[in-house]
Amino acid sequence: MKKTYFMRIYNLIQFLALLLSLSIVFSILLKILYGMWLKIDKNIPFVSQILYGIELASRTVEIVNILLPTLLVVLIFQEIIKRIFNDSLINLGKSFVGTLQFRRFLKQHQKIPMSDTDRQSQSENLSISRFNRSVNKCVLDLTYKELNLFIKVPREAQSQKILKEYEEQIKEHISSLYPEYIISTFERNKLSLWLIGTKRK
Repeated sequence: MKKTYFMRIYNLIQFLALLLSLSIVFSILLKILYGMWLKIDKNIPFVSQILYGIELASRTVEIVNILLPTLLVVLIFQEIIKRIFNDSLINLGKSFVGTLQFRRFLKQHQKIPMSDTDRQSQSENLSISRFNRSVNKCVLDLTYKELNLFIKVPREAQSQKILKEYEEQIKEHISSLYPEYIISTFERNKLSLWLIGTKRK
């Protein structure tokens, strides 16, 4: 099995979108800070230097706020064009939302150790952390004809065991969310797990 373009860019798009959000918030905070320092007497030592520093930081953040959306558009443009001509933009939206929902569904919650000497709980928590890190890279790609679910298999045996226990539940979950697709059995390819669905006729 081979990752689609959407699967390859999804995590990068998510990271850049988060970075852009933080950059916008930081930009607003810098403007508020600049306004506050403008009210302070310029004759006080270092005020002019601080204002210059804030202004410089604001300009840098403004450039980042232009570059990040441009990079996002460049990355997703190819997928948008492909969907317009071969599929549907609605399915692109469903793929984004479906991936987020599925990651939330797979996420395991760690047990809180009862004491500092509870090594078994700590070992379980480490396995769960590795499992969560791995499945947080899973992507659901939905098209009119096909459903592709990619799950990154953890390297550690204990984390793989957690994933193995949930395979049937994952398949049931996907089948209930997308009943219009016939879901296959899981296919393992090295450190990736695939679930394929074909549209019912």
